[in-house]
Amino acid sequence: MTSFSLRPVAPPDLATLLPLMADFYQHFGYPYDPAAQQAVAADFLAHPEWGVLYLLEDGGQTTGYAALTYGFSFELRGRFGLVDELYVTPAARSQGVGRAVLLALQQQARAGGLVALHLQTEPGNPRARQLYESLGFADDGRRNLTWHR
Repeated sequence: MTSFSLRPVAPPDLATLLPLMADFYQHFGYPYDPAAQQAVAADFLAHPEWGVLYLLEDGGQTTGYAALTYGFSFELRGRFGLVDELYVTPAARSQGVGRAVLLALQQQARAGGLVALHLQTEPGNPRARQLYESLGFADDGRRNLTWHR
Protein backbone atom coordinates (compact mmCIF):
# COMPACT_ATOMS: atom_id res chain seq x y z
CA MET A 1 0.00 0.00 0.00
CA THR A 2 1.29 3.39 -0.92
CA SER A 3 -1.27 6.09 -0.09
CA PHE A 4 -4.50 4.38 0.98
CA SER A 5 -7.71 6.38 1.35
CA LEU A 6 -11.44 5.91 1.73
CA ARG A 7 -13.31 8.26 -0.57
CA PRO A 8 -17.07 8.73 -0.19
CA VAL A 9 -18.91 7.75 -3.35
CA ALA A 10 -20.73 10.53 -5.21
CA PRO A 11 -23.31 9.93 -7.96
CA PRO A 12 -20.72 10.29 -10.79
CA ASP A 13 -18.74 7.44 -9.13
CA LEU A 14 -21.49 4.87 -9.74
CA ALA A 15 -19.83 3.88 -13.03
CA THR A 16 -16.74 2.87 -10.99
CA LEU A 17 -18.63 1.37 -8.05
CA LEU A 18 -21.14 -0.87 -9.84
CA PRO A 19 -18.62 -3.18 -11.58
CA LEU A 20 -16.92 -3.68 -8.20
CA MET A 21 -20.28 -4.60 -6.67
CA ALA A 22 -20.91 -7.04 -9.52
CA ASP A 23 -17.53 -8.69 -8.83
CA PHE A 24 -18.30 -8.92 -5.10
CA TYR A 25 -21.69 -10.50 -5.72
CA GLN A 26 -20.28 -12.92 -8.28
CA HIS A 27 -17.45 -13.90 -5.92
CA PHE A 28 -19.95 -14.98 -3.26
CA GLY A 29 -22.63 -16.29 -5.64
CA TYR A 30 -25.17 -13.63 -4.63
CA PRO A 31 -27.86 -12.69 -7.17
CA TYR A 32 -27.02 -9.47 -8.98
CA ASP A 33 -29.34 -7.35 -11.11
CA PRO A 34 -27.39 -4.40 -12.58
CA ALA A 35 -30.40 -2.08 -12.98
CA ALA A 36 -31.73 -2.83 -9.50
CA GLN A 37 -28.27 -2.38 -7.94
CA GLN A 38 -27.79 0.95 -9.67
CA ALA A 39 -31.19 2.13 -8.41
CA VAL A 40 -30.54 1.04 -4.81
CA ALA A 41 -27.04 2.58 -4.81
CA ALA A 42 -28.40 5.88 -6.16
CA ASP A 43 -31.19 5.83 -3.55
CA PHE A 44 -28.63 5.14 -0.80
CA LEU A 45 -26.47 8.06 -1.93
CA ALA A 46 -29.54 10.33 -1.78
CA HIS A 47 -29.99 9.45 1.93
CA PRO A 48 -26.74 10.12 3.82
CA GLU A 49 -28.51 9.39 7.09
CA TRP A 50 -28.55 5.71 5.99
CA GLY A 51 -24.76 5.48 5.83
CA VAL A 52 -21.81 5.94 3.51
CA LEU A 53 -20.45 4.11 0.47
CA TYR A 54 -16.70 4.39 0.03
CA LEU A 55 -14.33 3.68 -2.80
CA LEU A 56 -11.03 2.28 -1.58
CA GLU A 57 -8.11 3.94 -3.30
CA ASP A 58 -4.40 3.27 -3.15
CA GLY A 59 -1.91 5.28 -5.12
CA GLY A 60 -4.61 6.58 -7.45
CA GLN A 61 -5.98 3.09 -8.15
CA THR A 62 -9.44 1.95 -7.05
CA THR A 63 -8.90 -1.21 -5.03
CA GLY A 64 -12.43 -1.93 -3.81
CA TYR A 65 -15.36 -0.49 -1.93
CA ALA A 66 -17.02 -0.55 1.46
CA ALA A 67 -20.60 0.07 2.54
CA LEU A 68 -21.23 1.36 6.06
CA THR A 69 -24.88 1.55 7.12
CA TYR A 70 -26.38 2.89 10.34
CA GLY A 71 -28.82 1.44 12.82
CA PHE A 72 -29.87 1.93 16.43
CA SER A 73 -29.76 -0.49 19.36
CA PHE A 74 -31.48 -0.01 22.69
CA GLU A 75 -29.41 -2.84 24.12
CA LEU A 76 -26.18 -1.10 23.09
CA ARG A 77 -27.67 2.30 23.95
CA GLY A 78 -27.07 4.09 20.72
CA ARG A 79 -26.34 4.19 17.02
CA PHE A 80 -24.22 1.46 15.51
CA GLY A 81 -22.63 0.87 12.15
CA LEU A 82 -22.85 -2.21 9.98
CA VAL A 83 -20.04 -2.87 7.53
CA ASP A 84 -22.57 -4.26 5.10
CA GLU A 85 -20.15 -4.89 2.25
CA LEU A 86 -16.37 -4.84 2.02
CA TYR A 87 -14.73 -5.80 -1.26
CA VAL A 88 -11.05 -5.68 -2.13
CA THR A 89 -10.05 -6.43 -5.72
CA PRO A 90 -8.04 -9.64 -6.22
CA ALA A 91 -4.91 -7.68 -7.22
CA ALA A 92 -5.01 -5.70 -3.95
CA ARG A 93 -5.67 -8.58 -1.56
CA SER A 94 -3.09 -9.64 1.04
CA GLN A 95 -1.59 -6.15 1.01
CA GLY A 96 -3.26 -4.76 4.12
CA VAL A 97 -6.15 -2.99 2.37
CA GLY A 98 -8.91 -4.75 4.33
CA ARG A 99 -7.12 -4.05 7.61
CA ALA A 100 -6.64 -0.39 6.69
CA VAL A 101 -10.32 -0.04 5.75
CA LEU A 102 -11.53 -1.53 9.00
CA LEU A 103 -9.13 0.54 11.10
CA ALA A 104 -10.34 3.69 9.33
CA LEU A 105 -13.98 2.71 9.86
CA GLN A 106 -13.32 2.02 13.55
CA GLN A 107 -11.72 5.46 13.89
CA GLN A 108 -14.68 7.08 12.12
CA ALA A 109 -17.09 5.16 14.34
CA ARG A 110 -15.39 6.50 17.47
CA ALA A 111 -15.32 10.05 16.10
CA GLY A 112 -18.97 9.80 15.01
CA GLY A 113 -20.23 8.51 18.36
CA LEU A 114 -21.20 5.05 17.16
CA VAL A 115 -21.41 2.54 20.01
CA ALA A 116 -20.46 -0.49 17.88
CA LEU A 117 -19.54 -1.74 14.45
CA HIS A 118 -21.04 -4.97 13.21
CA LEU A 119 -19.99 -7.03 10.24
CA GLN A 120 -20.74 -10.45 8.82
CA THR A 121 -18.65 -13.05 7.13
CA GLU A 122 -19.45 -16.20 5.26
CA PRO A 123 -18.77 -19.45 7.18
CA GLY A 124 -16.30 -20.55 4.52
CA ASN A 125 -14.12 -17.44 4.81
CA PRO A 126 -11.67 -18.12 7.67
CA ARG A 127 -9.09 -15.57 6.44
CA ALA A 128 -11.64 -12.77 6.74
CA ARG A 129 -12.72 -13.98 10.16
CA GLN A 130 -9.10 -14.06 11.33
CA LEU A 131 -8.61 -10.48 10.12
CA TYR A 132 -11.79 -9.28 11.83
CA GLU A 133 -10.91 -10.94 15.13
CA SER A 134 -7.38 -9.47 15.02
CA LEU A 135 -9.02 -6.03 14.95
CA GLY A 136 -11.23 -6.66 17.97
CA PHE A 137 -14.40 -7.90 16.29
CA ALA A 138 -15.85 -10.79 18.27
CA ASP A 139 -18.52 -13.39 17.64
CA ASP A 140 -21.42 -12.32 19.85
CA GLY A 141 -22.86 -15.84 19.80
CA ARG A 142 -26.02 -14.76 18.04
CA ARG A 143 -27.39 -15.77 14.68
CA ASN A 144 -28.97 -13.44 12.16
CA LEU A 145 -32.50 -14.37 11.20
CA THR A 146 -33.82 -12.54 8.17
CA TRP A 147 -37.30 -11.88 6.88
CA HIS A 148 -37.58 -10.73 3.25
CA ARG A 149 -40.63 -9.05 1.83
